[in-house]
Amino acid sequence: MKLWLLLLNITPPMLRKPISLLFLFFGLSSFFFEHDYYLSTTTLNWAAEKGELQLTSRFFIDDLEAFMQQEGHPKVVFQPDSDSQKIDDFIAQFYQNQIQISVDNELQTIRYLGREYQDDLLVIYAEIKLAKKEINRLEVENTFLTEFLPSQQNLVHLRGEKLKKSFLLNAKRTHFSYSFKE
Repeated sequence: MKLWLLLLNITPPMLRKPISLLFLFFGLSSFFFEHDYYLSTTTLNWAAEKGELQLTSRFFIDDLEAFMQQEGHPKVVFQPDSDSQKIDDFIAQFYQNQIQISVDNELQTIRYLGREYQDDLLVIYAEIKLAKKEINRLEVENTFLTEFLPSQQNLVHLRGEKLKKSFLLNAKRTHFSYSFKE
């Protein structure tokens, strides 16, 4: 808004109307056009001292709302929640169905912890409690929204003490594995 006012104040009078219309068009276009990219990010933080894999995933709210509506929840609205319990149940099931993690060839149980909103993003928190405090091999299958949005990309960050790796997954490449004993 300040930029618009600044441009109007320094722009010759004959250009003010076209500039105003240009700003109006671009401002309203965000309401009528879908965004061009579909991306989620998931951080897997290996907290060795706790024997936990801590998961934090971020999704665009409008993508998840559209997915929920396609799945038969036509009146679901995020931020503010139209039905908090229904959204939590759906998100917990969605999360567990769309990401699978194996540690040393054993499929792990992901525990959904909750969610929050950050601007136009939904942030989901989950964890995996491990019986041991050492991981040799980690395998991740991440299909977040790839069937719903064919151009969806899922960026997975693997973090831990002296560990910083990232993997870009999509509909064609949904899996990666990482060896901690390299």
